[in-house]
Amino acid sequence: MAVLKYSGHQQDFGDIGPVTSGETLGVTGRSKRLEGLKVWLDELNGQDINVFLRGHQQDVGWLEPVYNGALCGSIGQGKRLEAVQIELTGADAEKYDIHYQVHSENIGWTNWAKNGELCGSEGGGLRIEAIRIVLTPKGIDLNVDNPNKYIKFEPAPAAPVTPAAPAGNLSGKIICINPGHGGSDPGACGDLRESDMNLTVALILGPMLTERGAQVIYTRTTDERVPLSDRPVIANNAGADLFISIHHNGSSDPNASGTCAISYPGSENGYRLATLCLKGLYNRLGLQQRGLIQRDDSDVTYSDMPAVITEAMFASCPADCALFQNGGAELEALGILDGILAYFG
Repeated sequence: MAVLKYSGHQQDFGDIGPVTSGETLGVTGRSKRLEGLKVWLDELNGQDINVFLRGHQQDVGWLEPVYNGALCGSIGQGKRLEAVQIELTGADAEKYDIHYQVHSENIGWTNWAKNGELCGSEGGGLRIEAIRIVLTPKGIDLNVDNPNKYIKFEPAPAAPVTPAAPAGNLSGKIICINPGHGGSDPGACGDLRESDMNLTVALILGPMLTERGAQVIYTRTTDERVPLSDRPVIANNAGADLFISIHHNGSSDPNASGTCAISYPGSENGYRLATLCLKGLYNRLGLQQRGLIQRDDSDVTYSDMPAVITEAMFASCPADCALFQNGGAELEALGILDGILAYFG
């Protein structure tokens, strides 16, 4: 029979293991997070069998899968693993079951998960402190009297807020707001549609700019499809001083979250505008900082004035959508406004 081995990296202890099937990897009762994990098989004797491993990491979400002893997680970044998924692959995988349980903060030892089931927790910020993995011939059940294999904490709706409004004078400035997508093009979709989120923020931001003396031009104010090529032309024809293109991100991973912005490569003023809007969004929303991307994109490429594409949240992330619906849309508009005011300040 193949020999199962696993090792890891733990807070303050460094590299730990390897241990073999059924042994405990990690320490419990000392509040130390497991940061990285490797799982592999030895003594295969020609068998076609591999180990698939995926982990849920602090501030990142579900990581890309690794195989056969590759590191899942991190070393030296101070990020905890919170959940794992382990599975056997290959022609001979059907001969075995792989079982695993974790010791999670505030939960203790979970029940045994098996063959690709999720184990641990998600959304509660609870670290894995230790893990046990067992390889058995097919058909053995290790379940114990414990209902917890995997706990997914639902995000609590954010409390409505009354954020502080920034002061500033935009008299004489023409600002074009472009709510991305629309109509038959909904953009990224999850609990909310990106096109709806874009328009909501645009219609909050516009009056904020008007109150400070700016003339506001919109590329759309209803749920309609406007061709991409027409949008920067609207800004150019209006002689706009800035082009603000509002978007929201999307991912196949519902836990992916965070804020980024896009500017045109080589545009010094576009880079400055994007940097200031990012700072405003980071301060207002407090989401993961995904940084500034310089990319040739139609909105920032064909506009005659400094331009930015904001991607404040993920339409595909339930937690981001909950935030958006509970004061986050206004915070997002305020973050962009902060950046615009700072640009002209």
